[in-house]
Amino acid sequence: MKKNNLDDLFFSQLSLKVYENCPLKFRRRYLDGLYWPADWSDNYSQKEIVEKGKKFHLIAQRYYKRGENIQSDITPEDLSGWFEELKSFRPYNNLAEFYPEHELRINKNDIKLVAKYDLLYIDKKSKKVIIYDWKTTKKRFNNNKLINNLQTKVYLYVLAETGKFYYFDDSINFDRMSIIYWNPRFPKQAAKINYNEKKFKKDREFLRKKIKEIKNLKYDDFKKTKNEKKCRFCEYRPICTGKKAKSIKVEDDDIDLEIDWDNIDEMSF
Repeated sequence: MKKNNLDDLFFSQLSLKVYENCPLKFRRRYLDGLYWPADWSDNYSQKEIVEKGKKFHLIAQRYYKRGENIQSDITPEDLSGWFEELKSFRPYNNLAEFYPEHELRINKNDIKLVAKYDLLYIDKKSKKVIIYDWKTTKKRFNNNKLINNLQTKVYLYVLAETGKFYYFDDSINFDRMSIIYWNPRFPKQAAKINYNEKKFKKDREFLRKKIKEIKNLKYDDFKKTKNEKKCRFCEYRPICTGKKAKSIKVEDDDIDLEIDWDNIDEMSF
């Protein structure tokens, strides 16, 4: 993407996260259009987790699309246990509406955002809307980080701005919106974050300022991060420093590994 096309970009939680981690990385990916294939990483353990996560997301999508049980000959043996946990955690029913792998976009108040939800669950009777996000990494949730992370902000804000299309009128009750993070590796642990009007206004201001900050930068103003650990695990390291990356962190809007950069050397993906 060329610089003069940045106005056409619908920012996602991942693109904003990339910018916060390293503005230069954002430039290389979203302005210069330098993309590497998903299998570029030489971290085979990480790639295995990502691929298993993608298969799980596909199974969940098929299940919630029609409420049909996935046949055992379709479900990979190593995912059958995860699928059973999923059905127990959020069983399909005919009293609500399920929208798996559902994408919403907004272009309002100088904010262009896109959010792709693993599952939108809508209870028409109570008018409650729940975002479900499936995580499949080996790390347990850190609830404090989830409350303040970009995914939570973007996902709930986009839903709030488009909520009237699901509530069948123009009124939006923020208190009826929430996001639930769930990992089949830890089926008893779910992180639920509720929304309200105060959070909505705060998120709107944060996102507007962040997007404006990015769009106002000149090409050469996208500077490299000062955190060397992030550089060592970045696919653009050879371009920036002439050195090979220690390992490549696979990033995807659907399957994104949360990294604790302060303890990156000790982490097992």
